[in-house]
Amino acid sequence: MVVDTINEYLKSNRRLVIPTFGAFVVKEDGNIIFSELLKGDDGVLRGLMVAKGMREIEAAGKIDRFIFEIRHALMQSSICPVAELGTFHRTDDGVITFDCTKPEIVPIPAAAVEPAEPAVPTTPVAPTPVAPTPVAPKLRTAPRREDAPRKGSSNFIMWFAGIVIAGALLALAYGIYTMVTVPSDDLDAQMDAQRIPMIEIPQSEN
Repeated sequence: MVVDTINEYLKSNRRLVIPTFGAFVVKEDGNIIFSELLKGDDGVLRGLMVAKGMREIEAAGKIDRFIFEIRHALMQSSICPVAELGTFHRTDDGVITFDCTKPEIVPIPAAAVEPAEPAVPTTPVAPTPVAPTPVAPKLRTAPRREDAPRKGSSNFIMWFAGIVIAGALLALAYGIYTMVTVPSDDLDAQMDAQRIPMIEIPQSEN
């Protein structure tokens, strides 16, 4: 595909750039020469292949493959014949030259290519069940002795306070009852009766 596109274009044009590799130039006498000085991608070759119905990314891949095979062949034997185009040579200094005499050998020597990746099976693979991670139960910590409520001491205090309050209420009730029911005269009499009699001490005549 790349070689056919190059041949067709050079029949009516004077120059065609192979990106990153070099350019084919048609001289006035019709001979084709190759120059490594012109290697900037002007998009012409890729555009010609896209015009033939190829996608742009596919065209770029074909061009890269074409360049790779020529370079690989030149590294192996310093010569690379290209069908319907000519023969590339590599000098001892590493310079690439081109002879437009069409070789009788048709194919470009195949380059060593890395093995293709194995095909991915289309049959869906069942996911491996994953056992749930056990969760450790929460430990209940017993309350410390100092934190536990002291029921005995609090019950004793409440019981003692109840007795004191009850005694005070009884005393207050008895005092009120006595003031209401007993007359004041009787109270005075009772108080006089409870008084200690005074003992008269006889005085001496001297």
